[in-house]
Amino acid sequence: MIWLWCLALLLILIVLIFLVEEFFNLIFRGYAPFVSSKNNVLDEAVSQFLSLDLPDNAKIYELGCGRAGFLRRLEKATKNQTEYKLVGVELIFPVYLLAKLQLLLVGSKIKIVRKNFLKMSLKDVDCFYCYLDGPTMARLSLKLKKEAKPGTILISNQFELPGYDPIEEIQVGPTQRLRIYKL
Repeated sequence: MIWLWCLALLLILIVLIFLVEEFFNLIFRGYAPFVSSKNNVLDEAVSQFLSLDLPDNAKIYELGCGRAGFLRRLEKATKNQTEYKLVGVELIFPVYLLAKLQLLLVGSKIKIVRKNFLKMSLKDVDCFYCYLDGPTMARLSLKLKKEAKPGTILISNQFELPGYDPIEEIQVGPTQRLRIYKL
């Protein structure tokens, strides 16, 4: 019985740590809140990605990946067909840990790194997927102007990438929109 109380306290502690870190990141660092992409948006994003006809071993990054929903769907859709290098980038520790654990349990080849994508090199990436807020997209745009290879694709859930015109905009449901950019 005591181990049940210990487990409950551990879970409460983990939730509190997540909430404190999320609050700190939102208020003091200006990061986007942890909000997952909707299933229909992820399905459409994967469909759009598959139509890009990228080469084998292309590097695909999900920025601010959370639980890596896009990468997990992409891995499932391309199973036994194409071998991509799938990398999720997540800064918030509890979310990163959850994603690592989930991917480990299913035997995924997706690599999750705990980094601030604005402070890491993005120059060798072939395609990005992200669901970030407006201010973060503005900072990402400045970074990509300096580092992205010509022809790199970015698929954005909802938010515009300042300084770039989308090559395609897809309405997904009444309120969701995917924007595809060629950098």
